[in-house]
Amino acid sequence: MRFFSGDSHLVEAREVFEGLGSRFGERAPRIVRDLNDRPGDWFLQPGAPPLQIGRLGIAGHRLDDPATDARIARGYDGLNPGVLDPAKRLDEQTRDGICGEVMYPSLNMFTYAIPDPDVLKSVFERHNDWVVDYCYVAPERLIGIGCLPVPDVDAALAEMERAARLGVRGFIIPAHVPPDRPYCHPDYDRFWAAAQDMGLPLTLHIFVGTSWDAGMPAHWGSPAGTIKGYTLAFTTAANSMIDLICGGVVERFPRLKLVISEFETGWLAHILGRLDHATYRTPRYAVDYLSLKPSEYFRRNFKATFEDDRIGVRTRHEIGVESLVWGNDYPHHDSIWPHSMSTLDTVMEDVPAEEIERMCFGTATELYGVDVSKLPA
Repeated sequence: MRFFSGDSHLVEAREVFEGLGSRFGERAPRIVRDLNDRPGDWFLQPGAPPLQIGRLGIAGHRLDDPATDARIARGYDGLNPGVLDPAKRLDEQTRDGICGEVMYPSLNMFTYAIPDPDVLKSVFERHNDWVVDYCYVAPERLIGIGCLPVPDVDAALAEMERAARLGVRGFIIPAHVPPDRPYCHPDYDRFWAAAQDMGLPLTLHIFVGTSWDAGMPAHWGSPAGTIKGYTLAFTTAANSMIDLICGGVVERFPRLKLVISEFETGWLAHILGRLDHATYRTPRYAVDYLSLKPSEYFRRNFKATFEDDRIGVRTRHEIGVESLVWGNDYPHHDSIWPHSMSTLDTVMEDVPAEEIERMCFGTATELYGVDVSKLPA
């Protein structure tokens, strides 16, 4: 059996952000060394707390180990070798027992909260060009996910078409958008239509929103910053999922491919059952042309990723086995690398082999059009 991570990450190189300051000044995200006597490389952007880059590429090292603090203080130089070197990343895949990865952004998960459309357009063009270069070493084992400046539909359409021509096979979009213009707003229909026609998966990933707080109440805090915010982060994705389903988006665009990533999946079975009942109970809050139950739309149009979520696996038949995609979250400090195989032995206890293969290999490779004949055995 082969394993393909459907949720891993790139850590963007300095070059993605170099020179933006000379063009946009303080409006631009930037990387600085040793921030206010705090060692390491730091990612700064308007309106957000500083982000320590060294924490993003230390998979396999514990945060309560003083040696890990020393690695983090080295910034880029302390990252695992394959984080910036794609050839060495293939060795790290082999060490973990996997044959390929879908790789989301790291730093640029947070830039979606920058309100300046000109800055976002420039940053995301640079990001997508860099992703293509990174994946060139092994394009079937390294699937880099691009960024789109949603909710600017015109700019997002232009960049999706440009980046797709270069070879980007999927894109990340905010899990949270402004409530006065949710994803069921007709302004987005041109975007959904283009994504459907191009067959490109669109992912709603944790920490990605048009505001730093991801629309969560102030007393919860942000998904990346507090206990409540992180624990309840899945509600931001559930909110957008409900808009996409009950607002008629996936009825109007039945071939649209959507992924909910890194919120784990143990909540899904309950939410889908409750959503089915809520739509029956108060149908006036959904469009009047739905032809399926919300849970049926989910199984048709959505995938959701998990890492080590035993509850999600136990409820897989209520969610839909074909809707679940495993990922190791490499190289972030939450990652189960290099222990993915032993972790899966526990998580997948008593799960039939054909279901393991579907969740850990088949769905991801089919979703992104991977030529599996080019993957190592």
